[in-house]
Amino acid sequence: MFALYRRLLAQPGVPHLLVTGFVVKLGTPVLSLALLLAAVDRLGSYADAGLVLTGHALALALCAPLGGRIADRYGPRPALTGYLAAHALAYGLLLLASPALMIGAAVLLGATTPPAGSVIRGTWPHLVPAVSLPAAYAVDNAVNEVTFIAGPLLVPVLTLAVPAQGVVTAAGAAVLLGTALLLASPAVRQAAPTPPGRLRLAGPLTHRPTVLLLTITAFGTFAFGCLRIATVASATTFGSAAAAAGVLMGLLSAGALLGTLGYGARTWPITGRRLLVLLSLAEAAILLGGAWAPGFVTLAVLITLIGLVTGPRDAVVPALLADHPPAQYRTEVFAWLNTFMWAGYGLGTAVAGRLTGPHDTGASAFVAAAVAAVAGAILAAVATRIASPLPTLSAVPAEGPSREADHVADN
Repeated sequence: MFALYRRLLAQPGVPHLLVTGFVVKLGTPVLSLALLLAAVDRLGSYADAGLVLTGHALALALCAPLGGRIADRYGPRPALTGYLAAHALAYGLLLLASPALMIGAAVLLGATTPPAGSVIRGTWPHLVPAVSLPAAYAVDNAVNEVTFIAGPLLVPVLTLAVPAQGVVTAAGAAVLLGTALLLASPAVRQAAPTPPGRLRLAGPLTHRPTVLLLTITAFGTFAFGCLRIATVASATTFGSAAAAAGVLMGLLSAGALLGTLGYGARTWPITGRRLLVLLSLAEAAILLGGAWAPGFVTLAVLITLIGLVTGPRDAVVPALLADHPPAQYRTEVFAWLNTFMWAGYGLGTAVAGRLTGPHDTGASAFVAAAVAAVAGAILAAVATRIASPLPTLSAVPAEGPSREADHVADN
């Protein structure tokens, strides 16, 4: 079962890239919580602290595609070097800024976030043979799940030794260290700029199959945003919102981790797009079950099952993006992936929040999440029809880094 992972880890440069990805990605969930705590301490207001987090998140989401385009146009190494210097300066300003300037410093911090995650995802097709790509993206997604489980748990441990401002510093150090490790990767050092061809302002958004895949991702994170609200509302009916919701979200992450690793551990007899349709429909069915769950145990099982199907789905999408042109946007497309993910999540929480009253069970939010999952399945079916026929990801012959001559990596 784990032969594909053993083959992946035996590839030169793969362990280095996985460690780098873990260090970089761990900084994000740690910073998210630590920045909130530090802002509350310095500003004395949850409303103002919320603006700090909102400014940082919006700047990161809106500016991420620019970082990806710079990495494509000039090569990942020059882009990461410039972003590393700018991000270090932004961290210094954030730590030293007066309370009145903290929101602006947080915006600058988000805007200068290095496109490390996009570069890593874009490096996989050049580092491993095509037959190992599903396993590579599965492990990449699993690393992401682990960091979002470990990050929030790490913050209260760190605050026992240092104040929240010190935890923000530690999170920044992790991002900067991870970016420096990425710069040291041979795969990044040897990567050449992509020939620009005819650049468009909208970049990969002019490519219909790419837009469909990005929109499918947005529907997925919209459903996740609704699910976040639904679990809190459901947990309230069981007497302890914080504890019960924490357990449910932990089970969701655990299920996603297991599902992702299970997806990458074997080959699949159907194409990635058809698998995407099936996973989205399965998610919708389970979400509808969650709307009428009779008790906490039943809901906990359903939440775990949701993770088992959404984990593989989140690994399938980047694998499909990497297997489809346009060539000149190979890194930028993964930066847009992050933007679409955050946009979908934000809209999902907003919609579910409007649908859920103070004494609701979360049924409306579950239904809204299910509708989004069905919409994702429909778009996946449309993408299957309009895309040029492609072989199953697991059946592509092992071409190694030379596969770029035949299949252009998106990122």
